[in-house]
Amino acid sequence: MNNPVTILDVAAYAKVSPATVTHALNGKRPVSEATRAKVLEAVRILGYVPSWSASRLKGKHSGILGCIAVDITENFVNQIVKGIERGLNCGEYSLFFVSAFEFGNDFRKAYEFLRGHQVDGILFCHHIPFGQELSLVDMRNSVPVVSINMAIPGMVSVIPDNYTGGYQAAEHLYSCGMRNPAIICGPEDRLSVRDRLHGFSDRVKELGLDLPEDACNYGSYDFEHGYKAARIQMDRYPATDGIFCANDYIAAGAITTLKEYHLEVPAQVRVLGFDNRDFSGFWTPSISTFEQPLQEMGFLGVGLLKNMIATEYIPQEQYRLQSRLIPRQSTLGLTKN
Repeated sequence: MNNPVTILDVAAYAKVSPATVTHALNGKRPVSEATRAKVLEAVRILGYVPSWSASRLKGKHSGILGCIAVDITENFVNQIVKGIERGLNCGEYSLFFVSAFEFGNDFRKAYEFLRGHQVDGILFCHHIPFGQELSLVDMRNSVPVVSINMAIPGMVSVIPDNYTGGYQAAEHLYSCGMRNPAIICGPEDRLSVRDRLHGFSDRVKELGLDLPEDACNYGSYDFEHGYKAARIQMDRYPATDGIFCANDYIAAGAITTLKEYHLEVPAQVRVLGFDNRDFSGFWTPSISTFEQPLQEMGFLGVGLLKNMIATEYIPQEQYRLQSRLIPRQSTLGLTKN
């Protein structure tokens, strides 16, 4: 067969559930002899042999989970890893952590490095698409893998619901008085950027507001982009009274521009950020923002991975968790906390 045989294929052939296939193979729960025979016959005909299952049957269970991150210095990685560590506190597994930076950002090298150390499963903690660096077929055939913070087609992924985040951003700004919206986005090629823009745009349209195409302002996730994009926005659309920013650095830059334009935040222009960076609560005015469920994503991701290792069952492809709105002065004003 051209494509790898999965437990779902065996279940379909034997006309049983994937869980029944798992129980028939690992013996952890009772299965009738007739059902077990059907499953084993399907396994024989289809040639189903998960490599991580074969490794355990040969007594090569290492008790180690691999974790690959783009950059271990980034706060979002630290928060995800904290969640992973919470999920490992029972001591069943140890974590082998590597940064893609060590391998020249070659994710295949990092992945193969962990495979060479006989890890039982791998977690990817990242925020950029892998493109063609990884063969998903090869990955599914070797060890179970869970992607955290980026949806990868064909792979179990735990991600923030960025569409809903954008949708809620428009709703919050509208409730605070915005009637002429703008959004300062991050890099145009980021899936999270597109999803938040989509959610924001949809809610803006539902509210009967107009969001011009050139009011999206793509750029880097930094203060300078927010500063420059806000100048461009206010020069083009001086009536703008609500700006949703891709992160808090951009929001800080936008607020600085608005002050230079002698515009009061939030009395004249409401500004909403994202990511709840450490400084956002101490900026003047304090920045309303969203806190992503990073630790929760790490906790759920490692739980899914451990279950995949134990049962050989591949769960649903995507798990979306909600970010939490933190209203502050930049949208609510000085009388609110």
